[in-house]
Amino acid sequence: MPSQWCTKRYPGDHDAPSKSIRRLFMLRIVLSAITTAFLLACAIPSASAEQLDASTLSCRELTEKAASSNKSAVYGASVILYWMEGYQATEDQGTVVDFDNVAKEFEATTDFCSKNPGVGVMSATAKFMGENAEDATPKAIDLSILKCEAVNSTKENETEGLGQILMWLAGYHASVAKSTIIDMDKFGASVEKITTYCVEHPEMGLFTASEKFMGEGSDSDE
Repeated sequence: MPSQWCTKRYPGDHDAPSKSIRRLFMLRIVLSAITTAFLLACAIPSASAEQLDASTLSCRELTEKAASSNKSAVYGASVILYWMEGYQATEDQGTVVDFDNVAKEFEATTDFCSKNPGVGVMSATAKFMGENAEDATPKAIDLSILKCEAVNSTKENETEGLGQILMWLAGYHASVAKSTIIDMDKFGASVEKITTYCVEHPEMGLFTASEKFMGEGSDSDE
């Protein structure tokens, strides 16, 4: 679960291998976390192999993926919903994420979409996320205080949670930039740069790294 991934304790940098070895290892782990997002983008008729305009994604398409017997498709649907969660976050909510509420919002969205297949996913998520979300509980996590060290210490069986958090951050920055495009090539490049940055700067915040490489006018555009 993402909440477990965020709240666990991590060993100090002295327990880690050299930066170059750790960087290569983390690139393999973190990039594997976004593979399913690519699969979803390729599987949706309204998407190209590289880009998906979230504003054109229908409830029918999302429901088909969420109800699939293919685990990758189901995870892919959740990845898109995490992007939507970040996109719909209000200024007051900022980078605070309550994963218990997120689960409820996902369920409410997919239930609504199953009954209203012609509605756009962006409109559907707006009914339950953002300004219409429940108030955060004490268990909520502020991603702005999460350190890069957490990324560096991610294990292979924790990549799903990491991938979801990265998609939330991508959606958040897309909203700031007023863009509804999920660019998978750009996302992959930014994740690679975030990984490298976090290995070299474990004391820095993950959100700071995401701003640097996912934010509007970020280094990922260079």
